[in-house]
Amino acid sequence: MKYYVLTLFPEMIQQAAGASILGRAAKNGFIDVETVNIRDFSANRHRRVDDYPYGGGAGMVMEAEPVWRAVRSVEERLGHRPRAVYLTPQGKVLNQTMVEEFAREEELILLCGHYEGIDERVLEETVTDYVSIGDYVLTGGELGALVMIDAISRFVPGVLSNEESSQFESLQDNLLEYPHYTRPEIWHDRRVPEVLLSGDHRKIEEWRHEKSLERTRQRRPDLLRKSYQVICVYRGGEEAAAAAGLLTGKVTRYGKLLDFNRKKLRKQRVSLGKQDLLLLVLPGRQEEEGDSESFRNLRGDESPCVLVWLGEPEPERKKQLAELLEKQGFRMLAEFFLEKEMGEAQAGELALGIRRKLEEL
Repeated sequence: MKYYVLTLFPEMIQQAAGASILGRAAKNGFIDVETVNIRDFSANRHRRVDDYPYGGGAGMVMEAEPVWRAVRSVEERLGHRPRAVYLTPQGKVLNQTMVEEFAREEELILLCGHYEGIDERVLEETVTDYVSIGDYVLTGGELGALVMIDAISRFVPGVLSNEESSQFESLQDNLLEYPHYTRPEIWHDRRVPEVLLSGDHRKIEEWRHEKSLERTRQRRPDLLRKSYQVICVYRGGEEAAAAAGLLTGKVTRYGKLLDFNRKKLRKQRVSLGKQDLLLLVLPGRQEEEGDSESFRNLRGDESPCVLVWLGEPEPERKKQLAELLEKQGFRMLAEFFLEKEMGEAQAGELALGIRRKLEEL
């Protein structure tokens, strides 16, 4: 990942980006943070880049021309126009899904404003994304740019070591992370929870999920409205089972897999609520037992549903299944079609697409 940070204060970026994990990642070639001093593109002999605002008012406004020249200098070197992010309180508030999306780019321009902002005309001509790191005002965009660099770089392969990385980041499920403990077992008369010493990985995961829900409910109840329990139902052979497991693992840490190849399971009632997401993974070819018979015991309550087809189904089958799911209380969120076996990269792309759709609800 290559970052081009357009700024009036390059030393702020250079010092922070050269330290700790970011510094190590840059040294090892996993990321590259280049600062572009906007003052270098000023036509003023004093390198001035700001002027009084038209219409009056306090403060100064950064001029369009030096900013435009700075952006063009990067574009000309690359030979194309990368995404250009303007850090501003007026932008969309940065979240984990946006971070993952930005991490899929090869280059990013991060434009840091100052004073009262930047001439609107150059923003209209050069900026592709407006991003805020929170509902407050900073003296400039540099700290916001550093937050973006840090958050995005965590998803760049090689940046985090095995000890630092985790399959799931805090907020991946729109849940706050569970509490962490290390040695000693007793500190200030406070004991480590017994379940963490049990060695029972299933119980540990259940405890962690429960604590994540509890902590989110206490500290960030607003996140619970965006948090969904994922129930993945699949039919088909080994390819379907592998795809269901891989995709569910990319979407959530706490998903449930239901193998509907098992006739006994198909006969049981499976009820989902408004905060449950049904992930349905099916082969394109029709099974011996039709969809209406296979999924008649699935029930939703305006529950969102994502269909993943392993191969192209017959149009009539798609229509009938969509009608059946709607009748049984599900609302179609998205539908994906795979022409070949699902790999890690494709599963990651689908998972990101699903999270984007969930955020639109």
